[in-house]
Amino acid sequence: MTSSIDQTTSEATVATSPKSFAKPVTTKAGSQARAGKKSKKDQLAAMISKPDGVRITILVERLGWQPHTVRAALSGLRKQGHQILASKSPKTGEAVYRLMTPMQTGVTAPEEVAS
Repeated sequence: MTSSIDQTTSEATVATSPKSFAKPVTTKAGSQARAGKKSKKDQLAAMISKPDGVRITILVERLGWQPHTVRAALSGLRKQGHQILASKSPKTGEAVYRLMTPMQTGVTAPEEVAS
């Protein structure tokens, strides 16, 4: 009698095994929908481009990342050539990050360069 219970259990296990389910099929429409969605790196760049910048706690909350992941992503943006200013909030003392524009860094646009 014990062996029949074992056989029943093993048959049930095989029937409900995750390997027996087929993977969902991805269509072109699904991949096109993802293409229009902003990446988290794009969201990060948009948030730090505000005139006053943004505190790290806000970045952590909105992106769902850990603070060290936010700092690593900021480092990646710096490697891509973005100039990011890091400062401390006078009220809370936490890090505030701001994306510098060419006018803020003292670099002139090509049209303004004298010949």
